[in-house]
Amino acid sequence: MLRTIRALLTSGFLVVSLPLAATAGDKDDEMVDNPMYSAWANFKPGATSTVSENTTYSGDTNPVPDRKTITYTLVSVSADKVVIRAVVVEQDVLGTIESAPTKHTYPAKLKKSYLAEAAPELRAKKGEETITWKGKEIPCRTLTGSYKKEGEAVEFKFWVNDRVPGGFVKRTRTLKQKEDTITTTATLQSYSAGK
Repeated sequence: MLRTIRALLTSGFLVVSLPLAATAGDKDDEMVDNPMYSAWANFKPGATSTVSENTTYSGDTNPVPDRKTITYTLVSVSADKVVIRAVVVEQDVLGTIESAPTKHTYPAKLKKSYLAEAAPELRAKKGEETITWKGKEIPCRTLTGSYKKEGEAVEFKFWVNDRVPGGFVKRTRTLKQKEDTITTTATLQSYSAGK
């Protein structure tokens, strides 16, 4: 599930930060800005973003909801990379389970060909929308779209604000595979710009 979280987070940033279409003269090996780097590079070490993630499964009768709280902390920033620590706390039957911290290193630049393959969300519709978060109006860039890959259909929407470390204020993703539907909604719980 942590892999799904990482993929969702990465693909959202990729879509928000990159142009929708490449020009004919672009080369696949051209180095482009890494959106994950850009989402953290303007903050100071110690900046945090805590997200609550809820996932529902069609036909699921499990009494324990699939709920997670993920806290991302900026460990270091340099001209060539950012390092983020992530801690996931999952709901369990009798309490919670806290996973060991994981370290994510995002280089400042990536090959354009890699981004095109890794993020089908690049074909998303971009927009703007103001949402209410904890009683405050927050202007966000939005990203809405859908795609099909290997027999799965995905619909998504992301709300992003540059003042939040990591960028995300909210994101939704619905995955349809055969007769199953998996819906994940992640919402910003708190953030700090660092020390």
